[in-house]
Amino acid sequence: MRLPHPDFKNPAVAIPANQLHERPLTVVQVVPDLQPSGTVHHALEIAEALSRAKHRPVIVSEGGRMEAAAERLGATVIKLPVASKNPTQMVANARKLAELSRDLSADVLHAQGRAPAWSCLVANKISRVPFIATYDGSFSERNPLKRLYNSVMVRGARVIAPGERLAKMIEERYGTAREKISVVPHAIDFEAFNPAHVDPLERALLANQWGVAPKDRVILLPGRLSRPKAPHLLVEAAARLREAGLKDFICIFAGEHPERSGYAGDVWDRMHQLGLSSHVRFVGHTEDMVSAYSLADIVVCTSVSQGGHRRAVLEAQAMGVPVAVSDSENGDEIVRAAPYISEARATGVLYRSGDSAELAQTLFKLLAMGAASRRAMGVRGREWIASHFSKESFAERLLAVYREVANKPVAS
Repeated sequence: MRLPHPDFKNPAVAIPANQLHERPLTVVQVVPDLQPSGTVHHALEIAEALSRAKHRPVIVSEGGRMEAAAERLGATVIKLPVASKNPTQMVANARKLAELSRDLSADVLHAQGRAPAWSCLVANKISRVPFIATYDGSFSERNPLKRLYNSVMVRGARVIAPGERLAKMIEERYGTAREKISVVPHAIDFEAFNPAHVDPLERALLANQWGVAPKDRVILLPGRLSRPKAPHLLVEAAARLREAGLKDFICIFAGEHPERSGYAGDVWDRMHQLGLSSHVRFVGHTEDMVSAYSLADIVVCTSVSQGGHRRAVLEAQAMGVPVAVSDSENGDEIVRAAPYISEARATGVLYRSGDSAELAQTLFKLLAMGAASRRAMGVRGREWIASHFSKESFAERLLAVYREVANKPVAS
């Protein structure tokens, strides 16, 4: 299977002239693990941007399948149990991070997640190396203790948000000064996720593996089967589509089942209770997402919590696939859809969060459009991604944050 990676011997992204003579920075990202996920892909994008600009990327994590990919991107990978939420372990991690920061002459600690952020905060107090965090989710705040735990994400020198709506939420929720929040939209590898680069043989192999026939219309939901992503909504929508008489459709769930979680089993049980075994496939993690998107007629995001820029939604549009997205997402920040834009210019459809009936209606509408109309919508989606989520723009914004934080005098 193929996972697209840039060729760093021949970088496609030129280094801006104003970066050629700047002081190289050492940036230590602290990521819970390196298993495939949106957070990890974002961390790899950062490593790529740093490497291309001749800076030094370091990733501290518990490790995982993406370690080799991180190293190919030029990152130094160091293992620490930074996913742990045990307070004693987090303090031990902080001391080790402070030691690493001194040994590496680190300029910035960048936390990707709350447990890593607490360790970075303490490490900052010990080493005086500034820390920042990426706030890529609307973390639940059911009680004061949870709110305190989440607040670590805004306690650093800077908060990075992937979109304006999430930035506004941070500002309102925590009273964070707007100038402390930097909006840095995620990047999409526009050439790696290119429908023109689909390998017909690999596509056919994946279709055979998933049991997809040429007549089948594929509704793809990428991502882990976790409660906040609410994949059970697609199971319920599939039942409604079948009851409406729709035939020749398959809903494919392409994502890992989180360990120690009974939710994925509940989704599986619900599928069997509804008698949907002929319309639903749980295929697990798929590395060859280029082929996966090429098989899809529609890509769905069922999340019921406001998050950052859902990577799958952006990748699908880059691949020219229409998307159906919950309105709990960032709306017109990740997809062009009514009511923010006319249907003639849309790249997908928004539906009411948590409403499986409306999701079913949305999917029915997209399938009823016909293949030609979906292709036209997909072309618009690819143009939209190219103009708003380039790797060049991402690198420019991100490196500006790092430079400002690293060069700011440390308060005594």
